[in-house]
Amino acid sequence: MNRDKQIKDVGLVEAEKRRWQLVSFSLLAFMALLVLVLLGKSTSTKTIFIPPNANAAGKPFWVADAGASPDYFQMTADYVAQLALTGDAKNAPYNLDRLLAIAHPALKGALKAQMDAVALKMRKENLTQVFYPLEYTVGDNKPVVAIKGALKTWVGDKLISSRDTLYRMAFSIETGRIYLTEFKEASASDPLNATLKPEAAPNATP
Repeated sequence: MNRDKQIKDVGLVEAEKRRWQLVSFSLLAFMALLVLVLLGKSTSTKTIFIPPNANAAGKPFWVADAGASPDYFQMTADYVAQLALTGDAKNAPYNLDRLLAIAHPALKGALKAQMDAVALKMRKENLTQVFYPLEYTVGDNKPVVAIKGALKTWVGDKLISSRDTLYRMAFSIETGRIYLTEFKEASASDPLNATLKPEAAPNATP
């Protein structure tokens, strides 16, 4: 089997596994927040979650009516990065739906247009793209996360591009719900310089 294809297959499997882990954790947190709101709990109420793999990649995190722990934002950022940067033309519609579900309303239009263009290019050129996260930086006082990683692109079974990338994401929590408010390539000299206002969608292709 072609070595590039082996690397691609392994990467896709790992990304899919990580994606579903994050989906599970995020849904669990959203359900907890909904329960807190319905029961009329105060904003000081905090719920702590311990993932099944807490001794491995997963970390305990907490969520409350008006905030969440840095680990929660990091996991959500990883989930967003995989949806936006890993996939092909076949799963692009699914990824877009999941991404729009957590995007801030002011971001949805630009995000959909950008991702539709990416999906069209993938379909025309038979592209597959995988993002391998390598390093995370989380803002101390703001819900901002920078993810550094390798973005690889294949045409069929041939690897045509591999480049180091850095993306910045910003989030907000409104009435117990998390929103993606910014997703863009960042500068290595100042990766967390987020405005926290809705901005354009990321450049998701090489």
